[in-house]
Amino acid sequence: MKSETARLPKRQSYPLRPSTLEDVLKRAGVSIDVHLIRRPGALFDAHFWPPNPDVPFERLYIRAGSVPVEQVGAVRREIEAKTLPMLVKWIASILAQDPKSPIRREQQVLDLQVR
Repeated sequence: MKSETARLPKRQSYPLRPSTLEDVLKRAGVSIDVHLIRRPGALFDAHFWPPNPDVPFERLYIRAGSVPVEQVGAVRREIEAKTLPMLVKWIASILAQDPKSPIRREQQVLDLQVR
């Protein structure tokens, strides 16, 4: 798994830890190239990209934002209890498709915003 983390403004924190994401995917048996991008702001989504002429393998890009420090514990618990299982179910269902399936041949996006 690749991970990029931007510098945070004061009083902000990232609720999603790269190690947590990696562990959840590993325990679920999800095998795909993963790139996590963490940057400030209200952002949390996942993009499945099928192979193309420039990159011959499937990829999962996850963009995760920050929250105020006061909220990080509650948001982290929400992500770990609800959002990551939803992400695993989503990507596992795509990867379970036949490689020639339209679902697996097209880019897919999942909004994971914690509300």
